[in-house]
Amino acid sequence: MKIILLTTKLNFKTGGGSVTDIHLKAKGLAELGHDVSVVTTRSAANTIDEKLPYAVYEENIDADNFIKLQYGAYKLIKKYEAKAEVFYIDFNFLYGGGAYKLFGGKKFLAVFFNMRLNCWHDPEVKMENFFARAKRKSRFFLEYTIGNLLVNKIEAFIYNTPMLADIYYDFGYKKEKGHIVEDMVNTSEIIKERQISPETIKAKQTGQDKIIIYCSGRLLKEKGFDLVIQAVGLLKNKDKFQVIIGGTGPDEERLRKMTQDLNLEKYIIFPGWLEKEKMHENLSKSHIFVFPKWWVEYGSVVLTEAMSMGLPCLVPSGGALEWLSAGASLPFQSDNYKDLAEKIEQLGASADLRIELALGGLKRAEELDYKKLVVKLEKAIKSAVNNKIIIQG
Repeated sequence: MKIILLTTKLNFKTGGGSVTDIHLKAKGLAELGHDVSVVTTRSAANTIDEKLPYAVYEENIDADNFIKLQYGAYKLIKKYEAKAEVFYIDFNFLYGGGAYKLFGGKKFLAVFFNMRLNCWHDPEVKMENFFARAKRKSRFFLEYTIGNLLVNKIEAFIYNTPMLADIYYDFGYKKEKGHIVEDMVNTSEIIKERQISPETIKAKQTGQDKIIIYCSGRLLKEKGFDLVIQAVGLLKNKDKFQVIIGGTGPDEERLRKMTQDLNLEKYIIFPGWLEKEKMHENLSKSHIFVFPKWWVEYGSVVLTEAMSMGLPCLVPSGGALEWLSAGASLPFQSDNYKDLAEKIEQLGASADLRIELALGGLKRAEELDYKKLVVKLEKAIKSAVNNKIIIQG
């Protein structure tokens, strides 16, 4: 098949997990024999430092408002439809894709979702002023009514977790069009490059005087790095642990101040933003990975990378992160830094438990390798394409 992926950017230097995911989807589909291209809509942000197994078309959408963004996506789909049999588009371009189908577009469309719609209320926002609330409710109404009419003309919806899929189904997206495909990571390459094996895991976790805990990401309030700081403050034997909080972001100043106020500078390090290779080095030197908080429906590329590094992982219970780890993590009560502290001490006290979780995580990471997941993606696309052909026939 001729497949075009429509995304915002390919920034291999500073881009996050979504860039890794779209790149590996394009790469994996090309390796399966498909003719694959990627169209980027914010091409000034591209940083491509390697030869790619797929073509890249650099475009720019004037997207200073929502309507222009969707119209720009619609025009790009129309522009490239002669080169494609299938378009795989980010959910940011959802309504542009729906408009393409509404106005008679013949090419198959699949939309990938890894986040919530912006019109949905953010439970982290405790109060909204009148105008913000009115704007959001108006947008919610329009997306629920007109938006859903457009969206459900699209042939396939790809979600990265079943929890995320469920809230879209509740919003009115057709469940029969939904497929679950986890975020893609080249776990086999990480395992090979870092020489991760049951033997190296056991060697690293045995006889350690100091346990290194690593957590990383954009420093945002909703990611809960303050929970880690508060948990460290409760540890009975702080000298046994060294905590690294990697990344930068708008919450960094508050987190640093909290660390100072609790007199924890000796135990917590903020190395700032790190390139991917350096982040992987920190992961490979660590003994425990903590993902303190995230939206309950969201998955994580970083969690998959940590499992591929052979690290025992601590994640919030009851959400997509626990589901993603498939039993190969130690969950703690969400938003409960006291329980997080107890789980850290539990892991710190037991090399056997760390090894057990690490081995389980390594097995799970092997299952999540992009070469296996891209087969699921291909199957989802083909089944929906075949169903469309049968219906039209």
